[in-house]
Amino acid sequence: MTQKLPISTPRSPDRWLPQETSLLKYLCLAPAIIYDSIFFLLPLIFLVWIGFWSVENYRAVPGFSLSNYLDIFSQFFTRSRYGFAIAQSLWVAFTTTALGILLCYPFAMALVFLVPERLQRLLLVLAIMPFWTSYILRLYAWQTILNNNGLLNTLLVRLNWIKDPLQIMFTQWGTRIGLLHYLAPIMILILYLVLRNTDRTLMGAARNLGATQWQTFWRVVLPLSKPGILYSAVFGLIISLGDVLSGTILGGGTGQSILGKFPLFSAIILNEYAASTNLPRTSALATLLIGIMIVILMTGFKLAESEQ
Repeated sequence: MTQKLPISTPRSPDRWLPQETSLLKYLCLAPAIIYDSIFFLLPLIFLVWIGFWSVENYRAVPGFSLSNYLDIFSQFFTRSRYGFAIAQSLWVAFTTTALGILLCYPFAMALVFLVPERLQRLLLVLAIMPFWTSYILRLYAWQTILNNNGLLNTLLVRLNWIKDPLQIMFTQWGTRIGLLHYLAPIMILILYLVLRNTDRTLMGAARNLGATQWQTFWRVVLPLSKPGILYSAVFGLIISLGDVLSGTILGGGTGQSILGKFPLFSAIILNEYAASTNLPRTSALATLLIGIMIVILMTGFKLAESEQ
């Protein structure tokens, strides 16, 4: 009895894989690294460095001094009330981000699970269309809508739904509306990509085991989409903390909240930059805000990694 030899399939020639060539990897990364270094990293380092300078005869003098930070922390809750302004900014950022997720998550779910796949890209493009227009123009458009004599109040008064115009302009609600208009497209995109990659077999298995639609969402869809929610939250918090246009044009730089009527920290930085010649002190204030953003960014990434 003859033994059959295994038929050997011809080996295909080794394919060239870009990841195996380290030089090509570095060449491909070089443009992004150079761009980020010139337009992001170096200005950031220069900003932090200026915060340690001092001012003599109304001129910034290079050096290393903690006087700016000592002066800031000495009046953190007294004259300038920087601490209250930071708390106010965090309050606006957290509430705006929470509202953004509550509004964008159902939209992203409907886009993934209810809209036919052939129409999803079209609706996604329509959702991110606000980015095609200028941010400042959008804020001024909201001014014409939210003013006491604007489109919204005029319509509500004529429908006899309200008697007096709603005071939305120059309040924190005006600030939140402007921020939500800016944040919504990116939040929708992040949540859409996460929900689109949800394993449908797990949802089907849950339904086959007797789970209701709500139980399937609560125990399958929501846990699998937590990384997207966290990334959206990090994006919303950082943008809301650093944004000054919505708070100035729509919110008037301040607003009443449960913390009291304090200005936003970003508005304080802008006002001090415009009214003072002490650039090192302004840079120190901006560095504090950047530090808070870095803490939020690292915390969000750590939480997102733990959910994956």
